[in-house]
Amino acid sequence: MIRGRFGDTHVAPAPLFDVSDSLASPPFDAHEVQFRIPLSLSALLDGMATAGLDEDVTAWGSAYTQLVQDQVLRRVQEACGYATDPASPDVGRPARLELAAVVEAAVPGIDAARWHCHVYIGSTACVLATGERLPVSVSQIEQGVFGLAHSFHNADVRELAEREFGVTWGDPGPTATIEEIVDPPWHEHVDPSAVRGVCPGPWDVQGVRVVADEESLRVAAERAVFLRAELERRETEPEPSPPSLMERYAELLGDAAVSPRSR
Repeated sequence: MIRGRFGDTHVAPAPLFDVSDSLASPPFDAHEVQFRIPLSLSALLDGMATAGLDEDVTAWGSAYTQLVQDQVLRRVQEACGYATDPASPDVGRPARLELAAVVEAAVPGIDAARWHCHVYIGSTACVLATGERLPVSVSQIEQGVFGLAHSFHNADVRELAEREFGVTWGDPGPTATIEEIVDPPWHEHVDPSAVRGVCPGPWDVQGVRVVADEESLRVAAERAVFLRAELERRETEPEPSPPSLMERYAELLGDAAVSPRSR
């Protein structure tokens, strides 16, 4: 249960630590949310790096980092900014989260590029109404970021890639529900069985780890299975023959089309 009104969490988050300081790190009990960009965009950036376009790849990294700092952190605050009193753990109270984020281009153990960002969330937050510090609502983090991944993060990333590279997004196949880059056809450079990977991150934290797009990918996979089955059914089942002219005439006229002798 959430206490407060819509918009109560729409405040600027506080910094968890200085990500520009190479000696700084998140508290050991921090939580982590991982946002991953579409595979075809990682493939495009991988191809650019192979072609020696390092400056363009670096420019993308800067632009994506800015997007994370300006948009993603704000939206995490708005969607997940709740704390809970241990005495009433089911009640979320609007709070100012402490956040920090870093962007990485690779996941250990995967040869291809896997651009993503880590958002670190302090384990406690300041309740806006009272100023007291309470543990953040883990359940609200989990629920909030699942919606953010598809509706905001991926949408913002697609828009950024359109501006930076002039690409076009779309469904890469008749059963696909996750948009990839289709012009140029970078979706063709993505193996359907490719592993997206979950990065351990630059720091080992003990809080919960949430992979933001996990839920939307699960739903997309279930929908793809349904669509494939539907296509196979249509291919194997014969199409019903169209109604004859007399049958269509009878359907249009209803009872009026029935012969008086049959009444």
